[in-house]
Amino acid sequence: MTARLVIVSTLLLLLGSSAASAKYGASVTARTLCNPDKIARTNAWVDCLRLEISRSESALAGLITKTVAKMGTADMLDQPKRSENITLFKELQSQWLKLRDEDCKAYAAHSAGLGFGAAQFNLECVLNETVSRVRTLSTRYDIPQ
Repeated sequence: MTARLVIVSTLLLLLGSSAASAKYGASVTARTLCNPDKIARTNAWVDCLRLEISRSESALAGLITKTVAKMGTADMLDQPKRSENITLFKELQSQWLKLRDEDCKAYAAHSAGLGFGAAQFNLECVLNETVSRVRTLSTRYDIPQ
């Protein structure tokens, strides 16, 4: 009976978190999307973090596509400058992803050492940073999420 309750609770939490990930408000974090206090098993929490990372990265990819399209139609700039800006934006986004991953690895190692706990800290960091990036780019380029 207890295992069934844990499974149902986890499914409800996952279903509820998808609505939150559709739009990342200022207060949305890994802990609001996947609250470890509401998930009884560590594996279920890790699974939730991975699912939300996938969703947030999809949202980020979609936002990048919209941003590039918007940059391509900037009336204030001539075509060579628009293309240059798009190339720069794509390169910076690639660098941001590398920095996010390395920064989260360092944070996780500092917070939990190199054991299993480090993997959880890393996932939580990646999710927080990705959600934050979606908010930042959406605001900066005035693109609704």
